[in-house]
Amino acid sequence: MSQQVENEFGVTSFISGGHFVSHLFLLAFPPLFPLLAHEFHVSVTSLGVSISLIYLAQFLLQIPAGELVDRVGAKWPLVGALFVTGGSVILTGFTDSYLWFMGFVFLSGIGQVSIHPADYALLDAAGGESTEGKRFSAHTSAGFVGFAVVPVVVSSLTGLYNWHVALIAIGAIGVVYAGVLAIWLAPVHRTQLASIDSSSKADSDDAKESESGSRFGSVGLLKRPLIAGMFGFFVLNTIGISGLETYTTSIAASGFGFLTSTGNTALTAFFAVTAVFTLVGGWLADRYNVFRLIEVGLVGSALVLWVGIALGLTPVSMIVVWGVAGVGIGVALPARDRITNSLSSGSSTGASFGIVYTGLTVGGVLAPVVIGRIIESADGVVGTAAVGASFLFAAALVYVLFVYHRSHTVSGAQPSPGD
Repeated sequence: MSQQVENEFGVTSFISGGHFVSHLFLLAFPPLFPLLAHEFHVSVTSLGVSISLIYLAQFLLQIPAGELVDRVGAKWPLVGALFVTGGSVILTGFTDSYLWFMGFVFLSGIGQVSIHPADYALLDAAGGESTEGKRFSAHTSAGFVGFAVVPVVVSSLTGLYNWHVALIAIGAIGVVYAGVLAIWLAPVHRTQLASIDSSSKADSDDAKESESGSRFGSVGLLKRPLIAGMFGFFVLNTIGISGLETYTTSIAASGFGFLTSTGNTALTAFFAVTAVFTLVGGWLADRYNVFRLIEVGLVGSALVLWVGIALGLTPVSMIVVWGVAGVGIGVALPARDRITNSLSSGSSTGASFGIVYTGLTVGGVLAPVVIGRIIESADGVVGTAAVGASFLFAAALVYVLFVYHRSHTVSGAQPSPGD
């Protein structure tokens, strides 16, 4: 068998590749909704429920998935996640039934639940604190690249063949990549767990709170103000990002009277710029105060959106505004992950990320309802303003967390190298 990869660059590359693949799965279905609506004789809205099912599965199972990672190590939960998700997407390509399709989509959401806790546990174990931001930024950037390319890939395969082939091909990528990780990725997180002294674990705050005797004792981590605050931050920030992801095309049409292609191009610009500046944000997060980076980034993105709609948008300026908004989001994301990781020990990384990423799933469920309702009640302009407001509220919450952090001693945690 080939030598397993365990160096920092190799592990980061493998995990980032897996994150890219997982994001292919998350956006594989929406580009096909018009075709699937005709195929299954249902409305596009009925198909939109499939996205909620993915987030629902993650909401229900993210916390136990994080605890599983901390018990058995991160490699095999990640391998299993990609295999189950990829296999589920393959099955959607073989079905001609709406109910079976929705069932397989829900199964793909179950497969997704351990990806984030496992990814971050492996990234944490792969290297030291001084390069943590770069590892996290490479991982997040790869996910946004996946978002940016999947509509093109799915549309191209559907045009050349059909939607069945498109979904089977996307799912096969995940199954094959799961095999690659199984063979070549070293179990660096399990090695880290084995090296943690048992007496140190017994004395740590994380262990006390996550082993409270209940089935999912890591929920006790929410008693910690910073973790509870980061949970809330994930909710608010995800409402904004998911709102743009879900409704940019509708905003372009109903808010500004543009072609839907303008909205699609603006969304691609947002994802592409976010991916690039996430890498920049990783470099910054290793050098400067991570709380301040989030505040500046998200306030900047909110102001860009508000100023854009206040001045009035043309098709070209909408694409530019959405792209510039991606700058602040990209800068903030690695700092977000550094704060979360700093609040856990090596033995509770999966649990900490499982908790806060449950906030992401809550935001993912709320965004279509909240932003969609605003667009229906008003228009796309007001919907865009609401997205900006969610970023501003998220920045305000991080400011409160920063004040709390400065006024309290967090044992063993130093979220900001520049603090």
